[in-house]
Amino acid sequence: MWPFNRSQANLPVPRIQIGDVQVVWQDVLNGHWEFSTGEILYTLYDNPIFDVSLINELPIVSQWIDDLRSQIEEEIKKQLEVWAEWTGDYDLVVVDVSHLIEKREVELSYAHESWADLGINIIVAEGKILSSEAGD
Repeated sequence: MWPFNRSQANLPVPRIQIGDVQVVWQDVLNGHWEFSTGEILYTLYDNPIFDVSLINELPIVSQWIDDLRSQIEEEIKKQLEVWAEWTGDYDLVVVDVSHLIEKREVELSYAHESWADLGINIIVAEGKILSSEAGD
């Protein structure tokens, strides 16, 4: 009976517009928010309510990535030793900002076509690399 048999496909997708940034709820992989500022794609898991103050913190994340570039490359090279040859090529796939507000921590996910399906995740807190790991 209408309206009770309305399918999930017909439900609107939640979107938030904050300045030039459009934040969209993705209802896959347990649900998460997804948004982009320029060339960086961000995700936010484990929080069905989007905290708009997060947008103001993104410039510091970009700064961390820029400041840590050489250390990030060393971590990627170290993680690739067993799996693939280091060519100096890598792509930042996504930045998970789920813990940025409460822990000042992000997870950077890197990949490259030459590594096949291998991904490398690097945890950064307060502008310092805490750990890295590789997996497929």
